[in-house]
Amino acid sequence: MKKKWELKKIIKVEVHPKFNLVCTFDDNVVKNFSMNQIITCGGPMAKPLKKQSYFKKVFLEMGTLTWPNGYDVCSDLVYAQGTELQFIKRGKKFAA
Repeated sequence: MKKKWELKKIIKVEVHPKFNLVCTFDDNVVKNFSMNQIITCGGPMAKPLKKQSYFKKVFLEMGTLTWPNGYDVCSDLVYAQGTELQFIKRGKKFAA
């Protein structure tokens, strides 16, 4: 029987220097995601993110990274391209 595909949800996001976001997912995987390429190559919706003060306004909406202007980043992209930092299982942290 095939396993049903499920969208990964981000349950916690932390803003770090140089446009990095540390995201904790609903499966307890923690990944660092650099927004540098998106900010550099993005269109008009991504332009406000170039200001660190605006970038820090990131919030979660239904498990997705979102900013006040409606710009969002799919959590599956973050999961696939982010660098795994640690895996948390039953209160214990395992470094990557």
